[in-house]
Amino acid sequence: MIYYSYDRFKMDVQTLTHECSSFEADTILAIARGGMTVGHALSMSLNIRNLQSIRCESYDDVTQRNTVSILGECDFSNSKRVLIVDDIVDSGKTLYALIPILQERYPSIIFSTAAIFTKPTALIQPDVSLHEALEWIDFFWERDFLKSDSL
Repeated sequence: MIYYSYDRFKMDVQTLTHECSSFEADTILAIARGGMTVGHALSMSLNIRNLQSIRCESYDDVTQRNTVSILGECDFSNSKRVLIVDDIVDSGKTLYALIPILQERYPSIIFSTAAIFTKPTALIQPDVSLHEALEWIDFFWERDFLKSDSL
């Protein structure tokens, strides 16, 4: 397991900003939950105010399920180019399930995907990814904000 720190995240957001800026997104869609941290940071860095989220889950805690749950709706009525972001593309099941649904619902919108980490065995690879995930990633937002029993 590796610990992914806030300092590394700040550097990676700068790199993601550079890598994703040419797509010229007008909307960011963050996949909840890990993608929300990435989505918020990118929305600030790219100056994109239209930040939305959708909940896609293929894990129960650390156990991967066979199915993906997609919960929530998006309002893309003023969108032309949507950047879908997540912290990690692990199995790829989330993007694999989500992208065809979005393309069917919004055929005139161009979608692109970005993640900080991607496993090489994922069903689908994001358009932009910074690091290959070869072991479990312990993100700072998963560790540093846990409720402490000692409080």
